[in-house]
Amino acid sequence: MSSPFGGVRRRGDDERAAADRSTRMHYARDLNDERALADDRPTIRRSRNWTWLAVAVVVLAVLAFANTRGAGEVPITADCATPRIAVETSQVVAGQPLRFRLTGPDDTAYVVTLDGAPVRGDAGNTVTYTQTDAGPALRLQQCLSPTLLLATPAGDGPHELALLRLADDGTTAPAAAVTLTVTGTR
Repeated sequence: MSSPFGGVRRRGDDERAAADRSTRMHYARDLNDERALADDRPTIRRSRNWTWLAVAVVVLAVLAFANTRGAGEVPITADCATPRIAVETSQVVAGQPLRFRLTGPDDTAYVVTLDGAPVRGDAGNTVTYTQTDAGPALRLQQCLSPTLLLATPAGDGPHELALLRLADDGTTAPAAAVTLTVTGTR
């Protein structure tokens, strides 16, 4: 049985190839075609299987490279010494989700605020918040948070996303801040 992709060759193909080669050599002798007679070695038949394998490897490599970053993954380098905030973009359209990540020492609890009000970024079950007097507090795992989602505030103009360091006595101190510009409010 033969595959449409060049799989198994039929028995008759070898016989037909030998007959074609014999006929070609016979004609070459009749015409005294020295070039054809000199090239009297059997041709190498390569199957197309390697071509399909190469195409599949290239496609898988492209897909793997395209999926190295998750959907909406915000790039930031883990820094266990200095707290920082990274946002996907500083220009945000009202109503769209705001994606951000945090980095800093993992032995400290942090509270995130938007325009001074404590907020809770959504990252599914990967972040655990502890309720405190200052607002929901989180601790970073290996000095880095996953990508957190937050509703973009209403109102055009600048808005401040801040990271506050929570002390053991419940007081907070500013650790990092970033200014966002919101547009598109109706």
